[in-house]
Amino acid sequence: MGLSIKGLTVSFLIKDHLLRAVDGVSLDVPPGSCVALVGESGSGKTTIGLACMGLLPKNAIVEGTIELDGTPLDYQVSETARKIRWRGISMVFQYGAASLNPVKPVLDQIAEPVAVTMGVGWKEARREAARAMEAMGLGSDLHERFPHELSGGQAQRVLLAMATILDPPVMILDEPTANLDVMTKAFVGQVLRQAKEMGKALLLIGHDLDFIVECADRVAVIYLGQIMESLPAEKLLTSPRHPYTWALVRSYPSMKATRDLAGMKGDTLQRVVHQHGREDPSAYLHAHDQADGLPCGQSHAPEEGCLFWPRCTQALAACRKKNVELTMEGPFGVRCLRGGVIDLLLLKKVSKSYGRIQALRPTDLAIRAGEVLCLVGETGSGKSTLAMIAAGVLTPDSGVRIFDGEDMDETLKRDSMVLARQVGIVYQDPASSVSHRFTVEEIVSEPMRIRKHLSSSEIKGRVKELLEKVHLPSDEGFMALYPHELSQGTIQRICLARALALRPKLLVADEPTSALDPSAQAKVIRLLMELQIEEGLTLLFVTHDIGLARKISDRLAVMLGGRIVELGPTARILARPLHPYTRMLIRRAEGDVHEGPSGQGLASPQGCAFAPRCRWADERCRSEPPPNLHLEDQERTVRCFRFTEEGRETRRWQNPLGVSDESRDES
Repeated sequence: MGLSIKGLTVSFLIKDHLLRAVDGVSLDVPPGSCVALVGESGSGKTTIGLACMGLLPKNAIVEGTIELDGTPLDYQVSETARKIRWRGISMVFQYGAASLNPVKPVLDQIAEPVAVTMGVGWKEARREAARAMEAMGLGSDLHERFPHELSGGQAQRVLLAMATILDPPVMILDEPTANLDVMTKAFVGQVLRQAKEMGKALLLIGHDLDFIVECADRVAVIYLGQIMESLPAEKLLTSPRHPYTWALVRSYPSMKATRDLAGMKGDTLQRVVHQHGREDPSAYLHAHDQADGLPCGQSHAPEEGCLFWPRCTQALAACRKKNVELTMEGPFGVRCLRGGVIDLLLLKKVSKSYGRIQALRPTDLAIRAGEVLCLVGETGSGKSTLAMIAAGVLTPDSGVRIFDGEDMDETLKRDSMVLARQVGIVYQDPASSVSHRFTVEEIVSEPMRIRKHLSSSEIKGRVKELLEKVHLPSDEGFMALYPHELSQGTIQRICLARALALRPKLLVADEPTSALDPSAQAKVIRLLMELQIEEGLTLLFVTHDIGLARKISDRLAVMLGGRIVELGPTARILARPLHPYTRMLIRRAEGDVHEGPSGQGLASPQGCAFAPRCRWADERCRSEPPPNLHLEDQERTVRCFRFTEEGRETRRWQNPLGVSDESRDES
């Protein structure tokens, strides 16, 4: 027996306005499966669960249908509620002990659904409740305890006992692992897996993404009451397609991620609908200020267009006007005008030579909107050359550059200022990247003065705003200072303010902290990450420090000899580097003095650039260029003969003593 939700819309009447909590949600939860709802607090997840149980407050206006085994549920009929709750659909409510009656022993609370719903005597009901508690690992010593005398894990097991005591075919679980220790979470996960094996349909509501991936089959991502994305659970952490889903994943503190807690641009919104009485069908989105007395204290959603556009890192003008439907493509469904996360910058076979020196060999690279991609590698590997080609500062000898869907070279020929407005650059040496004849105000305002699109007063106001964003004074005295009167760290912040002057989409930072002391470096990096999130920037960050890249990047591109030899999610690369050069960089960063250059001689232009230093190189590595292999299941590429196109290893790494070194790779 499965659960089906069709076009569910829930609004709450507050004075003469409606708060739209759920908007046209459709979901199917087949028997023997688990469908999860994820999203920020206030996205409507719990409201969906309560609607399925018929437990919404009286000021709720509900449209759409909820079906149990194909039969629509009408909770306006009291008999429906009596038959369905606990027997047909049960719910594990949020907040453990707070969901229990504080003045009744827990055994009586578990027995209550049996006594009231099934009409059996209290003695028999209490015996059933004792068996249900035992199944959840709760002993008889807890029978007469009150909720406040239980631990959080014990209270959650009591709620699970209540939800399962009548063996309902459908279970709704609202944040069942919130505030629980890892052992209790594991127990709850086991209960859910057993329920699926018994053929139950589970609707799981939560924000613990690791737990959801482990237990759910499919995930629906909710934002302001709408499903933004629907995808297989195993793809949630690795291959989300919607910008909102991706931002949620990057904000989640996962043990499998290096950069997490990244947050999301902007704040959670609420949707307010103007309604002239409950019976008036002509409702429309209507923006209000806080004087309306709405219990939100938050900004309101846009009146039309995509609900997520104010916080999206790739929004277009059309996103503000055009409403977008959820579009299915195979197992994926995305509500996005652009089809999901786009490649803001796409480089195809770009190369660059300086005389007889080929600094960059034909290279492909895609930078996704809103991500932080780090280029790492030793000096002379081609990082800065690739970064300056991406920024439009250098022109490649060959190849194609596509920026936000348009040919970059054609754009530069037509109007170089078009690209200058969309790409900001922070250079390595702050002191040499500014004119020492300019004041702070002149340095920051230079891009705006060149473009000539603002008045003098508007430029000055914008300069003050930018200085405050980079946590610098904005008074007249400070703005009149010259670079020689400032520290290196302060100048670099000023350079960052200048790079943001025209509100770029892409920020290219070429080793922006290498000239700073550790304290100043930490401050600039924290500031850069804060601005990247709040401004919705896409960041291409160049560094030779893989330890720094580990802290800030979503993806890592490792460069050597003018080529990208490994590319993929930072967490996966650091957990198990595939290329021997990447492995060496990581081990050296970890202080492993035994891991380092071991070969001699110059690299052949035809072979792998690392072959002279690679202890595992053979003649083929020295004479042929390794292919760039895409390992689709790992979302990464590697340029090494050790791997086949299917990602299989052709040989095991051996150390000089002939002992397998695979165990170190897995560490």
